Amino acid sequence: MTDSNKILCFGELLLHFAPDSEGNWLNDQSLKIFVGGAEYNVASALAQWKNPVKLLSALPENFVGNQLKSQLENKGIEILAEKNNGRIGTFYLSSDGDMQNASVVYDRFPSVFTESDFSTFSLDETFSEVKWLHISTITPALSENAYQKCLDLMKEAASRNITVSLDLNYRSALWQNRNPFEKIIALMPFVNVLMGNIWSIQQFLEIPVEYELNGSFDDKNLLKQAEKSALEIQKKFPNVKLVANTFRFTNGEEVNYFATLFADDKLLVSQQYHSDKIEERVGSGDSFMAALIHGTLKGNSSQQILEDATKVAFKKLFVKGDTINDSINIEKL
Repeated sequence: MTDSNKILCFGELLLHFAPDSEGNWLNDQSLKIFVGGAEYNVASALAQWKNPVKLLSALPENFVGNQLKSQLENKGIEILAEKNNGRIGTFYLSSDGDMQNASVVYDRFPSVFTESDFSTFSLDETFSEVKWLHISTITPALSENAYQKCLDLMKEAASRNITVSLDLNYRSALWQNRNPFEKIIALMPFVNVLMGNIWSIQQFLEIPVEYELNGSFDDKNLLKQAEKSALEIQKKFPNVKLVANTFRFTNGEEVNYFATLFADDKLLVSQQYHSDKIEERVGSGDSFMAALIHGTLKGNSSQQILEDATKVAFKKLFVKGDTINDSINIEKL
């Protein structure tokens, strides 16, 4: 019997076009492009920290797909790619540090991922050597097949005693005119590690924010609500062992950041971080999730897991692009 030590992530690979907000990219005929997608961002950080990682995704049957596959393999990510003749999904988002209320323009329907039926790889092949499954709530929003695959993977993981993590990433553009509650609630019985914030918990799980909040990062009611939401989650879904909340308060360019982790019946609170300016708004939550998985698999204490994840996520706010780079080493924070 081979050792099970791999982390499996399931989600869409995207190309992130990052034009400057002034429009100089048109004159310069030059555009920064990053590889992105929530689960890929998690996989990328985990691979960088020397964890064995598999990504189940979809790639076009052309040179773009081949080059992306090579890029992932060079990063140490094993890719199980559903192949078809579609296109890779993309989005446009400026990564200018001083851009306020940066708006995302998605161009991801149809894409190879949203058109895939995910039938190429058997469950045995998919779960070979796997001990952790990670998915975000972006994936079940993309297509009925993607949702069904999330459900099948989570059920199978649970039956194999594989830890399942879910990131409650809310993207209003993906859930237009649809209530995500019904879909996400069906996934929850299989989840062991949950990440989000008190507002996404309200959005997805219909567990309301009941405390009066004053909009400030030092509002003590944030902590009371984080604890209340976590207790409510565990009451409804006893398999959930960890509930992480990230709190990012931005005011123009200024940011205050901290996080909480509900573990072993108590709410742990991280150190607070502050900066007058951030460089990048994408991927911070994904790097937090990666650190949460990394620390849990290493058997670190809950407080250390939380502190490391918070520090990694804060540092990511100063790294351009969707994924962390070599400047963020979780063993040397």
